[in-house]
Amino acid sequence: METREDKSPQQNLVEEAVLSGSMAQESNREKKRRRPCRRKDSKPIPGCNEEERPTLCQEGGQSFSQSNTTVQHQIIHTGDRPYECPKCQKRFQTSSNLLKHQRIHTEERPFRCLDCRKGFKQNSHLITHRRIHTGERPYECGECGMSFRQSSNLICHQRIHTRERPYDCEQCGKSFSQRSHLICHQNIHAEERPYKCGECGKGFNQRSKLIIHEMIHTGERLYECPECGKRFQTSSDLLVHQRIHTEERPFHCPDCRKGFKQNSHLITHRRIHTGERPYECPQCGKSFTQKSHLSQHQRRHQ
Repeated sequence: METREDKSPQQNLVEEAVLSGSMAQESNREKKRRRPCRRKDSKPIPGCNEEERPTLCQEGGQSFSQSNTTVQHQIIHTGDRPYECPKCQKRFQTSSNLLKHQRIHTEERPFRCLDCRKGFKQNSHLITHRRIHTGERPYECGECGMSFRQSSNLICHQRIHTRERPYDCEQCGKSFSQRSHLICHQNIHAEERPYKCGECGKGFNQRSKLIIHEMIHTGERLYECPECGKRFQTSSDLLVHQRIHTEERPFHCPDCRKGFKQNSHLITHRRIHTGERPYECPQCGKSFTQKSHLSQHQRRHQ
């Protein structure tokens, strides 16, 4: 075996340098293990051991057990967006948000429904979709007990009770409880019907209306009443139908407290109290509370 004396001075120096370096690395690793994970600008929480001590966000006050979680959280306050999409250069705060966005370009739908095999870009969308099959409606209105599959649908529904209409049309000033209703209304001003049926060419101002219309051609009725077996093209039609069995009348008039199964029936009823007659005959100027009454009246002019 070769001894230290047999080696050249240069070899001995190299070996000492390597040994010294490895010892230094081991020492650094040991220090890191002992050192708490804390950023320079974060405060330690009193009462915690140095090893267990979480980091505290200076801006919002939230505490985190890992420094990398703190770093990720603080991006919210700094507005920093370090992750860039190579396709369109849009930037994101987290790599997971970038990954979700990239599925717009790739059309990848990795999350599949076990019941109907429909694919989704996000797992949260799959979870919401599966409630169609399970019938689960976890979001309940505290006012009338009506339940919904999505929290956003509950928020929209609650505006029936609060009368809140946060979306205003800039052209005529009419207000709406949902943004989608405003967009639909604005197409009336523009007379735009961008969604065309491939079967008959009929145009619609909403994609959802086109999808419902296309079921006329396919005969598809996805939603079945568990009480009587009758099938419907939309979940909202099924919900309205089920009130025949339950006798539920969740829409109440604030003036006389009369209850209605559909919000549209309540809106029509309230015109008795307000005197509103929004449907006017262009030939004689007579006005009506309902569109159907105007249509009946116009036949007299023919």
